[in-house]
Amino acid sequence: MNRRRMLAALLALAVPLAPGRAGAQASNRAEPYRIGVIPDMLPGRRELIEHALRQVGWTAGTDYVLVQSGIPTGFEIERSIRRVVDGRPDLILASITGYTLVAQRLTSTIPIVMWTSGYPVEAGLARSLARPGGNVTGLAIYAGTEVFGKLLELLRDVKPGVRRVGVLWTYVPPFHPKEEIDPCYRELREAALRLGLELRLWEVDDPGRVRAVLDAVAAEDMHALLLTSGAPTVAHRAEIARFAIDRRLPTIADFSWPGIEPQPLLRYSPSAPALLRQAANYVDRILRHGVAPGELPIQRPAKFELEVNTRTARALGLDLPSSILLRADRAID
Repeated sequence: MNRRRMLAALLALAVPLAPGRAGAQASNRAEPYRIGVIPDMLPGRRELIEHALRQVGWTAGTDYVLVQSGIPTGFEIERSIRRVVDGRPDLILASITGYTLVAQRLTSTIPIVMWTSGYPVEAGLARSLARPGGNVTGLAIYAGTEVFGKLLELLRDVKPGVRRVGVLWTYVPPFHPKEEIDPCYRELREAALRLGLELRLWEVDDPGRVRAVLDAVAAEDMHALLLTSGAPTVAHRAEIARFAIDRRLPTIADFSWPGIEPQPLLRYSPSAPALLRQAANYVDRILRHGVAPGELPIQRPAKFELEVNTRTARALGLDLPSSILLRADRAID
């Protein structure tokens, strides 16, 4: 791709579109565009993507329909993704590298937009962030953000006496390729060394391991917990959060944990609405303008948010440092 085409693709992503233009052109089709969603979006997330598409002028039911995959967040996925691909949607909207890898193995022609992913280049989804090539583009929320070091730094800052940090690591093979995980581990090791922290990492590759891992955390006397948000712990998030409060362990999550109580003490991540707004722009560029996904650079999040849960802080008996409260984008009680 020459420099002029690359610049045009970048400008197309950066310049907001006039409201209504997408819908006006999309409605010229006899049928609405079909967007396959992998995995299924819960109602709250579905409303977010519909709102994001509405902001670029698309009307649900008229200009597009979302086709759920039938996949709840989990591991039994290839048969369901094959069913989505065999249905020949106009575009696939995917989250998480593992789902996208399976979809890409099954089709090299259907455009795939990732609204979240980790390290797509290392995972083999793209040749580079700037020039993905192939049929996959979208967002990479970890590549180049050094987020795992920042998570450890925030845990140390919220309770300065923290020295031993446990990590419940849920991004594990085969769902997440080793090539994607290695940069995460490297960031964690380097940050722990820089911050003077002792790190203990438990890989949670199956929901059935959660109880044993929590017992190990208790036995090793951790001072705080870093909680990743992969599929193996989804059904156990409330149990994990309650365990942390019972043990007086400050926690930080790397993505939102909606619908559970208690909540982790801290969340540091991009917001789902912001990610889906960025993803909607990709959908619009590909379907309305016919831009090839391989020509659209993979973007990093526009912003990371620090969310503090003051109710959890009280349950922990923790006085939040003013430095954390001043840095917080949102304090929730």
